[in-house]
Amino acid sequence: MPAPFVWFDNMTAQPQDTTHFLHAMFGWQREDIGAMTFLTEKAGATPFAATCHEMNGITGWVPYIEVEDLTAAVAIARRNGADVVAENVEGPAGNASFIRDPGGSPMALWKRSQS
Repeated sequence: MPAPFVWFDNMTAQPQDTTHFLHAMFGWQREDIGAMTFLTEKAGATPFAATCHEMNGITGWVPYIEVEDLTAAVAIARRNGADVVAENVEGPAGNASFIRDPGGSPMALWKRSQS
């Protein structure tokens, strides 16, 4: 695995406003896919992030960290003091479990789909 950070969501109560801001600020292109809006550096590029609604009190930028075994990673996170916010949430490219580390920072543990 070349880099553990594989995706970023910006979770907010106002995803349309955040999407507009990111486009105006950085020129990032938008592709609305329903529940979220993908962000790319330029039209036709591979998305690197998305804006979407907040989830269970999680707001702001949420990094996705790819793991080999999602169930095992969640168990390790719990043993090390993480608060598990949502488990095994199905997404367009894989499943994620959302946690807060002991300091309160959110992150997603993510397992790529096997397709």
